Amino acid sequence: MPEFAEVVFPAFSDSGLPAFVAILVGLRAVSLAIAVVAYLLIAMAVWTWRARRRKREADERLSPATPRPFGLPETVEPALTQAEALATYAHRPDRFRRASAVKLLVDGREAFPEMLTAIESATAAVSLETYILRADRTGTRFQEALCRAARRGVRVRLLYDYIGSLALPGSFVRELTDAGVEVAVYHPLMLDRPIWLMNRRDHRKILVVDGNVMFIGGLNIADENAPAEDGGGGWRDTHLRLEGRQVAEEGQRLFELGWRKADVLGVTRTRAARLRAGLSSSLRKLVRRTAARRRGARAPGLVQEAAGVPVYVVGNDEFRYRWRIHHDYLHAVRHARRYILIENAYFIPMGAVRRALARAVKRGVVVAVAVPGHSDVPIAAYAGRRLYAELLKSGVRIFEWPREMLHAKTAVIDDVWAIVGSYNFDHRSLFHQLEAVAIVMDRDFATRLREQSLADIAQCREVMLSEHESRSRWRTLVERAAYMLRHWL
Repeated sequence: MPEFAEVVFPAFSDSGLPAFVAILVGLRAVSLAIAVVAYLLIAMAVWTWRARRRKREADERLSPATPRPFGLPETVEPALTQAEALATYAHRPDRFRRASAVKLLVDGREAFPEMLTAIESATAAVSLETYILRADRTGTRFQEALCRAARRGVRVRLLYDYIGSLALPGSFVRELTDAGVEVAVYHPLMLDRPIWLMNRRDHRKILVVDGNVMFIGGLNIADENAPAEDGGGGWRDTHLRLEGRQVAEEGQRLFELGWRKADVLGVTRTRAARLRAGLSSSLRKLVRRTAARRRGARAPGLVQEAAGVPVYVVGNDEFRYRWRIHHDYLHAVRHARRYILIENAYFIPMGAVRRALARAVKRGVVVAVAVPGHSDVPIAAYAGRRLYAELLKSGVRIFEWPREMLHAKTAVIDDVWAIVGSYNFDHRSLFHQLEAVAIVMDRDFATRLREQSLADIAQCREVMLSEHESRSRWRTLVERAAYMLRHWL
């Protein structure tokens, strides 16, 4: 009978090597292989842990656990002349016009009384364009002021967005039209209209009175923007009052563009009539551009010193002009030398803006962004927070407003360049909505806006990188999902 080892391990038996020795050699080889693999895995784990620790320590040095004191660098260069500031910070210096007076209006507490006073004093024309108009206390005050002006013989026109003012009752509008106010609705939802028009909205906030006074900014005609002590929402927002026929004409031009695209109540417009209106508008633009070029050939324009405050009222009124405000912002950011202070309600900047802000930090520019801590559009806030880590790592400091909604859309750079309007750093403002802003190149005004921005930042809570990265996985997933929808927010 053959030996057991000869049956089980015939190869080893033929060589004369005992079976148990073969087993020991095999086990030793397997143990060695396991030890090598385990060592490599442990080494990789240690290296990964150390790399993450170094990265976390570097991030914490960039964004410490406790807020750093916020301050702006002192001016070390001589102040630029107005012509030098325009040539440096303005993307299109030839487009600036002169305003006889510029006034910053903070919140509805300051803006609404000034706007109502201007309407009450109107003698010739009032043009009001708004995204949201509500039939609440604030909306009723404006309705009554508009009706009184129309009864005095003033031509009063009101343009509001259909979606923004979706809850506006018909009785509220009838009271306006019965008093003689001309009312137009921007892109109402109708079965015979293309469905894509539903996404094209009028987000502008413009008021022009008698062709000489203009208001522009971020305030809607609603109780949200009224002071809390008056029963309003107490939203933090910013508006601007401009005086002077040149700037008022630019505001009126933007209003007319929106008016021609809107549906005037009581007036039926056929497609042929809309086509004629569009051709007429194109011809008027051609005439204006030709006249402007001729004026520019006769005189260098606003780059030279002149009386008044240089102001550029700009809107992204058509598809080929969609990038106007975006390019003005980028040009100023790329030429910043000391600081950039931004307040924006829906801050979801595109890659070009993020890169420009990061490069500004590398140049030694202090960059701070104030955003709402509690947004009225939560999904937009989640999409914006998806970019926090990238911005914070690049050196941009982010501050969240802790109280009611921060709805302002402003920026100020180097006490020279300032912007106030309805434009948000999101895809909706860039691609889908009519927007309007006023860019002011004046040291006194920029200083005033800088002081207001710093006062707002002082009330904010700074976002720390370590705190942001410790958020739950659920919040991270929500932010990623919201960011994927950014084109429609």
